[in-house]
Amino acid sequence: MQAYGTTLGTVRKGYVELELPAKEMLLRTSGMFHGGVLAAIADTGGGYAAASAKDYDPYFVTVEFKINFLSQATGERLIVRSKVIRSGRRMSIVQSDIYAVSDGQESHAAMALLTFMEVGKKRAQAETPTGQQS
Repeated sequence: MQAYGTTLGTVRKGYVELELPAKEMLLRTSGMFHGGVLAAIADTGGGYAAASAKDYDPYFVTVEFKINFLSQATGERLIVRSKVIRSGRRMSIVQSDIYAVSDGQESHAAMALLTFMEVGKKRAQAETPTGQQS
């Protein structure tokens, strides 16, 4: 998402907002955001929200993804608001709502329901025997 220019907004336990400015490479020839871009930002926001619900730093993979496109995503940017519906021991269910912003007005462009499976925990950098970090 860094290549797209996505920025992190609000972060709370089980909730994340991301913003994505319009760029030519993200738009269809008609000027609206490509559906794949909406899917990518929904998935990314969902993964961040799932991770933020934990008291440690887990790795997640997406195991199920459903998206409903509600309206054309046109405007100067997208906002995704992802919230955890259920955070279990291994599986987390997240809803990601994507809004297109045009002239300060938000339009609900898509809604995604995602299931994530935890596959591990991130490890702190270990020190080598010489005291250097690996």
